[in-house]
Amino acid sequence: MNIYGFVQEVIIGAIVLFSALYVLRKLMPKWMRARQLALATMLSKPSRSFLLRSLGGFLMPGESAGGGCGSGCSTCSTCASNPEAEPEVKPLEFQRHI
Repeated sequence: MNIYGFVQEVIIGAIVLFSALYVLRKLMPKWMRARQLALATMLSKPSRSFLLRSLGGFLMPGESAGGGCGSGCSTCSTCASNPEAEPEVKPLEFQRHI
């Protein structure tokens, strides 16, 4: 294997890794946030070097905004807490054709 093949495998591996992380973040956001917090906490220990502590601080997840369905913000008009978002339900009418 030459250097070109090695570089190619490293680039493809990085693309697959970032794609998998993106999919996990989209499909399981709470689980990924918990894993990110655990990694950042482990790296931010005082016994670690300055470089690892700064990386842990960079990876520390931010505060969630608290928005989303059920928060009552009513900006998107799709939440269950927004009474205007509920469509008017009409009863079924059966007609008899003779």
